[in-house]
Amino acid sequence: MPKPMRLARISLKCFPRADRMKTNFLLDGFFYSSGKKIEAMSSIGITSQFEVITDSENFLSLEQDWEMLWNAANAKPFLQFHYCLHTLREVALPAGGSLHCIIGRKEGRLIFVWPLVRYREYLWTALRPLAPDPSEPADLLLADGEDPEATITAAWRVLLASCGSDVISLPMVRTDSVLYRLGWREKCVSHGARRMIKVAPLSRYESWAQYRGELAPAFRKEQDYHQRRLSRAGKVEIAIATLAEADSAAYVRTMFDWKSQWAIRMGVEGDFFKEPYQNFVRKILADPALEPVLKLFVLSLDGKAIAMNLVAISAATVIGMQAAFDPAYAKLSPGSLLIEHVMKWAFDNGRDVDLGPGEGKYKSVWSGDSGYVCMDLRIAVSVWGRAVLRARAFRGQWARLLVRMGAAQSWVAER
Repeated sequence: MPKPMRLARISLKCFPRADRMKTNFLLDGFFYSSGKKIEAMSSIGITSQFEVITDSENFLSLEQDWEMLWNAANAKPFLQFHYCLHTLREVALPAGGSLHCIIGRKEGRLIFVWPLVRYREYLWTALRPLAPDPSEPADLLLADGEDPEATITAAWRVLLASCGSDVISLPMVRTDSVLYRLGWREKCVSHGARRMIKVAPLSRYESWAQYRGELAPAFRKEQDYHQRRLSRAGKVEIAIATLAEADSAAYVRTMFDWKSQWAIRMGVEGDFFKEPYQNFVRKILADPALEPVLKLFVLSLDGKAIAMNLVAISAATVIGMQAAFDPAYAKLSPGSLLIEHVMKWAFDNGRDVDLGPGEGKYKSVWSGDSGYVCMDLRIAVSVWGRAVLRARAFRGQWARLLVRMGAAQSWVAER
């Protein structure tokens, strides 16, 4: 068990090359710089350095080291350098966000990256993960062989010392992670409901027939029925689009048109349906550096696309990003049939399928009870931040009270 971290201010005189730094902190052997990168050693033998990157020029200079770390760690595609760069350029900066990326080095080698961004939310500021959508899971990049508990704890202390915000917002934090334990220990923290993220455990099965055979019989029959109907309707083709081709941009526009129609019918709102996010998706699909980790599956009937599914590919998992179908063909269930094809592709390529957040019934059908639990955390780091969280808690309690009062009044009226 690592010993507790201590935060101590260090005199600049101890570090002659640190004259341009604003603040220096020593975290039990971890050195933190809130200014530009420095090289420093002390009598205690510092082996790791933390630095906060706040400008685009220094962020761009990380590309080579970041990519080496990402490849070695077999991390999720959402932590790939180009994915984060597009998020910064197409989403964060246009929305008024400012970069706050915490990195760690050991003997010059990059061992840790935590991309974050600061936004203004009404009258307060919040720091949250650098992601195209506020609900995307909070995650960080850590080199293999490093102690997760010690390194992430040190980075957490750097975050608290440097964030300069009122609230730290961490969406979709896995409850079995070091990050969750650190956030939960803070004095003023609010949390959302626990959410089960469904994962289809395909790697447990020796054959596709074995996995499919364990699905609910009624669901299998329904899938087979819709497959027969679709085959009778015309020529069915399923392909993975070549993202570099012009057709892919047209596919993306069509997919978001379908998604917007669905959102209007269901009364759903979110960043997924706004132009910045859609522009972000167009940019990442056109970036050759991201082509190996992004796949766009297209189901066509007589040459016309009627369903699409965009996924991200990691070393062990296929992760759902966006899916939509043409509402004119809803009775043929093209979306469900395409999901099965994606599942089969994932199985053939030795990967499980992370179905992402949401309460869709189909997710339980494909995954059973398999998955992991996440929770949203919001940590107050200023007096104003504590006031914000308390006000939100009061508003939630008041809303629940009004619901109970309404139910009681209805009961009295019925009596």
